[in-house]
Amino acid sequence: MKFSILSTILAASTALAAPSSLLPPRQAACDQRQQPSEAEATGALRDWLAAVNTINAFVDNAARASSSAAAHALQFAKHEPNDLKVLSRVCGVSDAYTRAVRDLGQVFGAVLTNLQAVVDRPAAAPAAAATINRVRCCNVLPDLDVLWLEAAGAYGVVGQVQTDVPRPGACAAVQC
Repeated sequence: MKFSILSTILAASTALAAPSSLLPPRQAACDQRQQPSEAEATGALRDWLAAVNTINAFVDNAARASSSAAAHALQFAKHEPNDLKVLSRVCGVSDAYTRAVRDLGQVFGAVLTNLQAVVDRPAAAPAAAATINRVRCCNVLPDLDVLWLEAAGAYGVVGQVQTDVPRPGACAAVQC
């Protein structure tokens, strides 16, 4: 009897002590209470689409960009980190989704900094646009391919929100 109870306790403690690395990373850290509602997630997806389209229009016309055009793009770009905060709380996502969230958090600053540089000094537009294009075409937009489709799938709204991430024409000239 003692052996049976001891074995049960040992088995239970071993299972509880199993490393969390055996669990999917997002699942291990995901707090269901913090998960966005469907309305919050679809709102973030729609808002992000508007930001992507606005920034795409700016970079496709960066050679002729004015300070006010950069300011307009910057306003939309500032929404993207907030949309990321919402979508980073989606539970039940893949490792690719988690990597995309992490990468986006690391690269957003370069886009914001370079848009601000054009606002402050329009002559900086060509160099700033080149940096923005490299970051967006090689990191941001591919990460959004993963994020948008998987977030929409998690909420069953594929087909109700756009999951194809639009690319600016400028991406055709960018080597990643």
